[in-house]
Amino acid sequence: MIFSITDTAVKKRISIVVLCILILVFGFISYYSMPRELVPDINIPYIFVSTSYPGVAPIDIEQSITIPIENKLRGLKGVKEISSSSIEGMSSIVIEYVAGTDIDDVLPKTKDKVDMARQELPSDLENDPVVSEINISDMPIITLALSGPAGLVRLKEIAEDLEEEIEAVSGVLAATITGGLEREIRVEPYPDKLAYYGISIVGLQAVIANENLNVSGGSIRMGDGRFQLRVPGEFQTPDEIYGLVVGTHNSNPVYLKDVARVVDGFKDETGRARINGEEAISIQIQKRSGENIIEIAEQVDEIIEQSRPTWPAGTNITKLLDYSEEINDMVIELENHMITGFILVVAVLFFAMGIRNAILVSMAIPFSMFITFIILNSMGITLNMIVLFSLTLVIGLVVDDAIVIVENIYRFMEQGVPKMQATVRATVEVGPAVVSSTLTTLAAFFPLLFWTGIMGEFMKYLPITVIIALSSSLFVAIVINPALGAIFMKLPSTRHIDMKVETEEETRKAAEAPATVRSPMLKAYQRLLKGALNHRLAVVLIALFVMTLTIMLWYYRIGMTKSVEFFPYTEPEKFYVNMDMPEGADIEYSDRIARQLEIALSKGNAYGLASPDERPIDYYYQDKNIHINSDGQKTVTPIDITDVEYIISNTVTTESGGESLFSTGSPNYIGIELYNMAERARPSYESVEETRKRIKDIPGAQITIEEEEMGPPTGDAINIEISGDDFDVLGSIAKEVRKALEQIPFVQDIKDDYISGSPTVKLEIDRQKAAILGLSTNDIGFALKVAFNGLKVSTYREGDEDYDITVQLSEEDRKKTDILRELLITTPRGLVPLSTIAKFSVTGGLGQVTRIDHDRVVTVNANVDESKVSASVVRKHAQKLLEGYSLPSGYKISFTGEEDMQQEAEEFLSRAFLVGILLIIIILVAEFNSVSQPLLVMTSVILSWGGVFFGLTLMGYSFCVIMTGVGVISLAGVVVKNAIVLIDYINRLIQRGMPVREAIIAGGCTRLRPVLFTAVTAILGLIPMVTGISYDFHEMKLVLVSESSQFWSNMAISVIFGLALSTTLTLIVVPTLYSLLHSASDASDKVIKRIKDAYWAPFYRLTGTAPEEED
Repeated sequence: MIFSITDTAVKKRISIVVLCILILVFGFISYYSMPRELVPDINIPYIFVSTSYPGVAPIDIEQSITIPIENKLRGLKGVKEISSSSIEGMSSIVIEYVAGTDIDDVLPKTKDKVDMARQELPSDLENDPVVSEINISDMPIITLALSGPAGLVRLKEIAEDLEEEIEAVSGVLAATITGGLEREIRVEPYPDKLAYYGISIVGLQAVIANENLNVSGGSIRMGDGRFQLRVPGEFQTPDEIYGLVVGTHNSNPVYLKDVARVVDGFKDETGRARINGEEAISIQIQKRSGENIIEIAEQVDEIIEQSRPTWPAGTNITKLLDYSEEINDMVIELENHMITGFILVVAVLFFAMGIRNAILVSMAIPFSMFITFIILNSMGITLNMIVLFSLTLVIGLVVDDAIVIVENIYRFMEQGVPKMQATVRATVEVGPAVVSSTLTTLAAFFPLLFWTGIMGEFMKYLPITVIIALSSSLFVAIVINPALGAIFMKLPSTRHIDMKVETEEETRKAAEAPATVRSPMLKAYQRLLKGALNHRLAVVLIALFVMTLTIMLWYYRIGMTKSVEFFPYTEPEKFYVNMDMPEGADIEYSDRIARQLEIALSKGNAYGLASPDERPIDYYYQDKNIHINSDGQKTVTPIDITDVEYIISNTVTTESGGESLFSTGSPNYIGIELYNMAERARPSYESVEETRKRIKDIPGAQITIEEEEMGPPTGDAINIEISGDDFDVLGSIAKEVRKALEQIPFVQDIKDDYISGSPTVKLEIDRQKAAILGLSTNDIGFALKVAFNGLKVSTYREGDEDYDITVQLSEEDRKKTDILRELLITTPRGLVPLSTIAKFSVTGGLGQVTRIDHDRVVTVNANVDESKVSASVVRKHAQKLLEGYSLPSGYKISFTGEEDMQQEAEEFLSRAFLVGILLIIIILVAEFNSVSQPLLVMTSVILSWGGVFFGLTLMGYSFCVIMTGVGVISLAGVVVKNAIVLIDYINRLIQRGMPVREAIIAGGCTRLRPVLFTAVTAILGLIPMVTGISYDFHEMKLVLVSESSQFWSNMAISVIFGLALSTTLTLIVVPTLYSLLHSASDASDKVIKRIKDAYWAPFYRLTGTAPEEED
């Protein structure tokens, strides 16, 4: 089959040239049309149910909303976990479905269940529960922050203008403004005046709602015409509200101006934001699924530059988030790797094969890549970070098949075989081995396609891309390389041709002849291999010893403290100082804590707490805060902590839940963004530690630090769930757990989500009195909501804008308990003070009620300094400490979060590795028609682990479940490839009648060049991932640092060192094992023959015959 494919390709080589041109053209088109995005658009099996019930305490939210909805959700199929959080005014429920669930299928079913619960929810619930799904593509791709001295009102106007223009950009889903002041027309009653005139606050809101209307009266016929009847009642100015008649007193009208004031102002702030000390407003931009993030970002930049001249002086716009820059850097990195890989292959092969033939081999890189782009684009796969890494990973591998085939063609030509015959014969000779070796590599990656869960959704693009790329490289090697070789290959003039071939027989003999040992490298290898065959057992024992030694060395130097980690630790580019405020904290309190932290970042905490009028901006941008970038330019930075570029402060009220510029573990935080890695003066974790020192003693909130991580979300390093019924008991257990964690070295940022709650004013209604007066609990609660929470009663229109008209007591009156007692309630019998039908008491409460699978839970979280110890080691220590802790009946402690995901990943990767090995063995059995030889090949896989652990030891890396695990699986396929090519050729030489020892030596010498070339090109292609050093062909400069290399270096190290050791094994140990195996086979054959002869000896003596001689 291979003969017919290659022979046809060589005969139709002009057609193949045309095919190459088409591949290049459509490859370029596909590459540039593929949408760019940072992370894959993955399916996350989560559904959220959120219900707003303003002003209601967490315990009541749990009982009246959360539990009824949870009970209805019990019947859903495929649910993995239901978790919920009930805070003041809000119920949030998260339904996690099992991996692989079709969200489009279960979303309507979930909505139906929630609808069934609607009749059990409070009747005064203003809005129905909102059921929504998570979509990665809906996450913001760009976050802009507007700041400056113009004030929040003007900044909001600028933001709204930008929002309108940005949303008109093709591919933009939405642009959402966060922060700023929102205009509101507020009617603030005077409680004493309401009491004097006998008007209730509920009655006041009803009058406003009924008067601010434009009413149609139908039409009237006058003469020959028909005229519309219209009663215009909408307010033209806020002052018109003063003129409303809201009641009568002594037969005289009572105007609204007599009992209230109208404030044309702003809504109560629910959050504040600052960037580098200045007030800020943000715009978050979302793209549509499948759109090109880089093109969108370029159009947004154009809009900003066109609008900038119209802004007030001093107005700044800062990109707090721009995924287009990250994905653009990764695309440039891939292009640089492709060009570098092409050059390296040419450089490696130049001295052995000449420039023309080296370029021919190198062409496998662009052809394989462009075929891959065509297929990926047709499948609708975007160019994201996983696809980009996968392509970078295979750059050094896609030339393997081409190297083996072209090198064999070159060898045939050196032997004197004519070029046309050499291209076909050489390809056919190694073709089956090349196909089998590529299939074994594909087999290693194939099980990764079945990775489930979020991690599987995230990582599945790795095997998809690798399988497509390597399959493309096989097509290029068998079809394109021979055809182009038949046209362009040529022996350098300095090369010696071993024999002159004229007849078909001479051609056959020349093709079958092994390589002539002529070069010093081949002679040295031949001597080494002969020595190894003379000491076979010693060589095998040394290989086993080296593997064992490297594993033990890694364990004692690294494994005891940093044994296993889920994802590799990477230096954060951003980190957050999270502030968990006490329940009931208002915006002023939260903002003061934030200002204290901001000032402490600049001055240190030795200067005491900030006063109410201190501003962070007064302490920023001192002359001593100088940053020098890579080009030598000096920049004044906000604070003197090294490498800090931006400080973003975000605070919210506890009842609002808040909106934030970033998504972090807390709605209140200080976000600290550092310069990119190439511009930093020191590792970013040192800046994190300096920050930790400066803020550690600031009281008033639970303060922790959260570092930004690369890769998919994995949960906290330590996540301990304590479940039971009584929240006070859960809180006391959580306190003990925190104390235990404080004893463990390198554990930091310990916190829990137990919130005792703010003091609650409890109203005990005298139901009998209320019933006599014709009042219900709902009537009383509604009156309280209007007075203290405020109620939107109508809308004021001005031009194209709508503004809320609300009725609410003034901020000053809302703080007076006497106002609450004397609040007038409307009854059918008139107005009565609230104190006549209710008693007041102040009690404690719960700040937040968390439930997991219908049980109340308090969670203790902590981070681990993973630069010093791995999280898994700390978790084991914590588990031992808590084993002896005595829990009350009905309570339990469990480790979850990253621990769960790590165990799932370990189990899957272990199964994937075993399945991959089984598939490889099946392929090898089919290739060699033998059971023993596949096992011989697999020993090189096992022994290559020594290289993996040596590399980890040398670099000081722990064993990373994801990266090292995938690296070992990748290595298995690559290692087998070289062993197949070698053993297949040795088998061919033995079949041609060569003695075993000579065949092993000749086979090793003949396959030395392709084995070394494939290993060297693969290793060189991966080195930039480890070192971060590469050449930028776009800007023509040397790049010394790469952000992505931190994330992928663990995997690259595994492959590089594993491949380096396995290459030695392939060239020395595999031939030695082959010899031992053959000797063992001969010995066993002799033993079997002796047993057979002994068994049949009596028969031979009786019959006078002799056993037949076996061939």
